[in-house]
Amino acid sequence: MFKKIFCMTLMAMFAFGAQAQDDWTNFKRYHDDNEVVKTLPQDQRKVVFIGNSITDNWYSRHGAFFKENGYIGRGISGQTTYQMVLRFYEDVVNLHPKAVVINGGTNDIALNNHPYVEDRTFQNICTMAQMAKQNKIKVILTSITPCEKYGWRPEVKDAIQKIQSLNARIKEYAKKNKFQYVDYYSAMVEVDNNGKVTGRMRPGISDKRNDGSDEGCHPNLAGYAIMEPLVQKAINKVAK
Repeated sequence: MFKKIFCMTLMAMFAFGAQAQDDWTNFKRYHDDNEVVKTLPQDQRKVVFIGNSITDNWYSRHGAFFKENGYIGRGISGQTTYQMVLRFYEDVVNLHPKAVVINGGTNDIALNNHPYVEDRTFQNICTMAQMAKQNKIKVILTSITPCEKYGWRPEVKDAIQKIQSLNARIKEYAKKNKFQYVDYYSAMVEVDNNGKVTGRMRPGISDKRNDGSDEGCHPNLAGYAIMEPLVQKAINKVAK
């Protein structure tokens, strides 16, 4: 049943992608590098990180974290889970890692290329997890990192609530399916003097705007320094 649903989903999404633009999924981004990765010993391609700009920036800014641990970065800036699920086979399954770290959804909420429907985004994440499981790849699901508002999408007024809602579903799904879950959100969210979670990213751990203020969505190196031990703890449980 899952295979039938997945195939139908892929057909519909490929049709949409073809209408949207050539290579909407951006298969070409990692095509050549994937051929190289396939030839590496498994300890050099132990874990694949798939995601959006948060994963993409992570690899470009702190590549040593990936290279020294045998991790492969497969983030593409701006992508939604609709694009990630389409390239999951080529950018994850075909590389035969021991585990995959899946981080996506914030760009769906930001309306990057379609209206946001939580159920559909959640189903995309579930589909990636099940594809990995069927191919004997250990699954590590992660929360969306905090973001109060998207500078490139000022019309999105309820990012905090939508992120919290989707995170709760991802966490419950991971628990139900015995997948590892990494809670970046709790470690990176701002808590006010009264102990209340604001939903904003903590000061000082995100990129800066041109005026020097915190951008509040994309982690900087200090933000990644929070994320790294959290994800490594999960990785060590399933892919030593």
